[in-house]
Amino acid sequence: MDGLSVKVTMTDGSSETYTLTPRIIVEFEQKFNKGLGKLLAEEQRLEHVYYLGWAGMKASGKVVKPWGLDALDAFKAVELVTDPFSESTETA
Repeated sequence: MDGLSVKVTMTDGSSETYTLTPRIIVEFEQKFNKGLGKLLAEEQRLEHVYYLGWAGMKASGKVVKPWGLDALDAFKAVELVTDPFSESTETA
């Protein structure tokens, strides 16, 4: 998952990109009870991408509402972003 980030655009037009750190990835996998790679490749839902954006904001120290529909009111859009120059440290 090296080089994977999530870009969050807020309803006020501001945007920021958050790197998906091991903490965010493990939190995601615990929440959805499946591996991030499998969920993104085979079972992706917009909820997953919005959750990653929310988790990235939270991990960066931003004040966020608890996860749920109220937290989503501040979001305009989220998208996954990959860095093509990132070297993977994943093992087979």
